[in-house]
Amino acid sequence: MSPSVRPRAPQAPDALSIPTLSTLSRDSARLPFGALMLAASVGSWAQTASAPPASGGTLETVTVTSEAEIRNKEQVQTKRTHLGKGTQDIRDIPQSINVITEKLIDDVKLDTLKDALHYSAGITFAATENGTDQDIRLRGFPVATTGDLLIDGMRDPSQYDRDTFNLERIEVLRGSASMIFGRGSTGGVINQVTKKPLLADQSDVVGTVGSRGYARTTGDFNVRTGEDSAFRLNAMWNKVGNGGATIDKYGIAPSYSWGLGTRDEFTVGLFHLNVDNVPMAGTRYLGNGTFKDGVAQNSIARLPPGSFYGTDSDYLRGQATYGTLSHVHLFDDGGELRSQLRTGTFNRAQWGTTAGFCGVALNAVGACPAGTPAVTAATLNPLTVMSRSGLAPRQDQYSGTYLQSDYSNKYTWGGLRHEVLMGIDAARESADRFGAWGSVGTNYAKGGTLAGTPNDGRVLAASPIYRPTSDYASRSFGAYAQDLVEVAPHWKLLGGLRYDRFSGDFRQRTYANAATALPDSTVQTRLSDGVFSYRTGVLYQPSPTQSYHLSYSTSFNTSADTYQYVTPQNAATPPEKSRNIELGAKLDWLDGKLSTRAAIFRTEKYNERTTDSDFAQSAYLLSGKRHSAGLELDMVGRLTPQWELYASYSYIPVARIDQAGSTQQAIVGQRVGLTPRQSGAVWLSYQATPQLRLAGGLRGASQNRPLQGTTGAASTTAYVPGYVVSDVMVEYKFTPDLYAQLNVGNVTNRLYGDQLYPGFALAGAQRSVLLTVGARF
Repeated sequence: MSPSVRPRAPQAPDALSIPTLSTLSRDSARLPFGALMLAASVGSWAQTASAPPASGGTLETVTVTSEAEIRNKEQVQTKRTHLGKGTQDIRDIPQSINVITEKLIDDVKLDTLKDALHYSAGITFAATENGTDQDIRLRGFPVATTGDLLIDGMRDPSQYDRDTFNLERIEVLRGSASMIFGRGSTGGVINQVTKKPLLADQSDVVGTVGSRGYARTTGDFNVRTGEDSAFRLNAMWNKVGNGGATIDKYGIAPSYSWGLGTRDEFTVGLFHLNVDNVPMAGTRYLGNGTFKDGVAQNSIARLPPGSFYGTDSDYLRGQATYGTLSHVHLFDDGGELRSQLRTGTFNRAQWGTTAGFCGVALNAVGACPAGTPAVTAATLNPLTVMSRSGLAPRQDQYSGTYLQSDYSNKYTWGGLRHEVLMGIDAARESADRFGAWGSVGTNYAKGGTLAGTPNDGRVLAASPIYRPTSDYASRSFGAYAQDLVEVAPHWKLLGGLRYDRFSGDFRQRTYANAATALPDSTVQTRLSDGVFSYRTGVLYQPSPTQSYHLSYSTSFNTSADTYQYVTPQNAATPPEKSRNIELGAKLDWLDGKLSTRAAIFRTEKYNERTTDSDFAQSAYLLSGKRHSAGLELDMVGRLTPQWELYASYSYIPVARIDQAGSTQQAIVGQRVGLTPRQSGAVWLSYQATPQLRLAGGLRGASQNRPLQGTTGAASTTAYVPGYVVSDVMVEYKFTPDLYAQLNVGNVTNRLYGDQLYPGFALAGAQRSVLLTVGARF
């Protein structure tokens, strides 16, 4: 690939080596405020694009563009990250971080964000009441429902099927981070870094076929269109029969950059993803004859992996469409101003199924007759009758516009070296939500089947029709500043402060009965919050291969974070607050070819919303408290020129409810749900010959329990056992630009609980065999 040359003044810094975390904010604002920064960015370009270097200075040559992208494609190790406000060294981030590069995504065939996150320790998945959404938990705290999913450092809160075809890498930052990202981020954030145009002519076409009608094609076409401009197009088509739980989706993501390698770089891009799937059905937990503390236990039913007990009328449909514009301006004194804008719409409709167990034939309404003896793990057999209930049908229409600008530079003040980062961001979000009415609603009976006859092809005569249930429109604005000061050789102090302002208008509709499309009443609520967030830390870096840190950071959650359902009661409740304390080390070995990272942490939400039976509540109380504490380890890189390793491990021995409202005192002292004590993943590859590469991995977790209702505590009756799943890969290169790859996922066809809800579980993917052929030209 051809490198490009970027002119800089001699004192120019490495654009974002500041130990900050990431780019987004999102909490309280008016877009015009943020627009001023973008205007300033463009204005500075107009004034200084052709400016000469500072007096007495000379221009140095800096290679940019494709080097980072090459690393992401060719190895699992990376020492740089986009998780801060741009690009920075991982060693300068005073928190635990894990990066999944494009190399690992391609090696293991991680088609979706969820697939990829199975290779990042400390992450679990919760099912929701409609069975088709999922929430991601990190260190035992929600991620997806609190807005902690990001695209290129900007908020990405909508529920949709996130595919990896346009991702260069996935970055997981653990611990509180509201000082950088605004509201949310108690357990951490997950940043999806998209592919950008490069100054090179290169195209990759990959086709894969496999088990159960699997077919997937991706194309990555990059064309250099001029001295400093390039166009890139990523596209994907994927279809899978999957034994009834079908996948049918396609996506396209064009982008164009100009000014690459100059003082002003611009990129404009579009993204569209269309999904028309039949979702996997959940199954009820079954009693297995065991007891814990005198309480009978229920676990995932021992059914063949991949068994589908839904109907052909189930659906998960959605479209995600957004456009982006970004600008990077370099000042003569080495400063850098990054601005980006993203706006998009997201539509989603879903209707799933939960399958239960009945020892006799269903009654006339498709339910198990009253008084029927419960089916247990011991009595389950292929002739066991299964009932099918429709989960809550749901339809959402979501839109969001996000704008942010970030300035970074290095200065010497008072004889000390400062690395300064500051910025503003603004957002406007709105949504319309719909629920089913009429004869087809929650728990709609979808008919029976037998345990031994999954995927029976049942088609229903009726389907949901929708009426509006709620809507909202919110605005947020955030401003922050951070300084990293080198107070002595090898020692740096970090301090940061952020203020967020959030406001929103919310409407909830209620209906007199299930047969009317007109609401009986509408409750309108306004929410407004302003919150400060903090971050401080100390870094000790005695050599280029060692970095040790002690950090403290805070975060907050407004009442609008969880699904944006706001009532007069919770609107009057101040935000919840959290804090993270972490001691860690990042060390490089073998001449920098192997990176290791370790951290011990305590993440605590110390004023959680609770209820009190003795309080006449116009608002919730903030008397709850919970925390998790543990150890995280990562090892990534090359052991030898032939052996390459990726490993991620999390040990959380403590995840406890410390305080609760008077109506929930029974959960105090209990473990937090969806937080297994141990989880991890490892991937090891061996270059046997110049053409042949072998690889394999393990991923798994110890015993996991769903939530106990809405309390946050782990269920005392339901659990899924610990598991270890193995994946293997063989790759053969016929030429440097033509290869074939064979993958076997879940080699032993292990049954395991992947997404957990208090009343049911969704099993993980069954064994798959995939054959891939890829070509570069």
